[in-house]
Amino acid sequence: MFISIRGRVLLNAEALNMTESVGNYVKHRRAPIMLRENDGGYAVYFAPAISGESIAHGLQVLLAEKAKENKLPVCSLCEKGIFLKSSDKKVLEASLGRNVDDKDVEATIIKECTVEDIGGFLYAEKKANVKRTSNFYTGYMIPTFEALKNSVIEPQLHSRYALGTKFVKDQGQMLYYVEISSAVYCFSLDLDTRYIGRLTFDVDRAGDLVLSDEERKSRINTLLEAVKTFLLENSYGAKKTRFLPVSSWESMVISISDKTWTVPSPFASSYIENAEKKREKISFNTELHVFREGSFEQFVVDTLDAVGKRVS
Repeated sequence: MFISIRGRVLLNAEALNMTESVGNYVKHRRAPIMLRENDGGYAVYFAPAISGESIAHGLQVLLAEKAKENKLPVCSLCEKGIFLKSSDKKVLEASLGRNVDDKDVEATIIKECTVEDIGGFLYAEKKANVKRTSNFYTGYMIPTFEALKNSVIEPQLHSRYALGTKFVKDQGQMLYYVEISSAVYCFSLDLDTRYIGRLTFDVDRAGDLVLSDEERKSRINTLLEAVKTFLLENSYGAKKTRFLPVSSWESMVISISDKTWTVPSPFASSYIENAEKKREKISFNTELHVFREGSFEQFVVDTLDAVGKRVS
């Protein structure tokens, strides 16, 4: 089963993805976006962005939490939100708490860590390199076509005081700037359940089951639970303790298919109509669930519950 999610979300006064700090100035992430101009040429705009790594981190934190709640195995690092992902033998053995045979690394990790089964890993050892591609895909959140030229990044001045304390000499008044942004962002997330609980790296054994059918279903349903919370709570990005954005989902399309079928990019305002036209031409038992208005929360719950029914 393949689930494709595309949407548009309005975020005001957000600092969800920052990059380097220069002195007392903290910069918002930017990405180059190319647009075709009216004269037929192209122009590049540097716009605020939220990286796919940030989105993936937020989803995997929730996945680890939901897996623990459902009594599914999670390694000791992933359960803490530290996604070193079995990068070498020392990390693998530390996360599992025991020695591991290099001959069956992928199967071992699949069995013992739900997060790495679903989110992938790269085990880099001289004698045994194993790469497992993530079973979910996401990308940068960038401003939509209509919002791109009007999106803004603005530095905000803040200060900390130590007046009246013994620290006043060194830290009497500390000034610092944090860039914040406001824009309508594109969102994208695809989930491919085909290889969850299955081997992928060894050509001769690719597709072989490591888990039982019931264990696979349990992991898929746990992933859906994580996605549900992720969408309802906007569980991505940093600096939320003092820069919690004002957010509102404007629209979303969730497709459910038996094979790979992705919803067109929400960069264009016509993406919902484009999705419907695409399904008319090609469909793998594809269902489209569309949100334009009403209760976003009810839409997410109803749609992902429908996905869960197809799993079972």
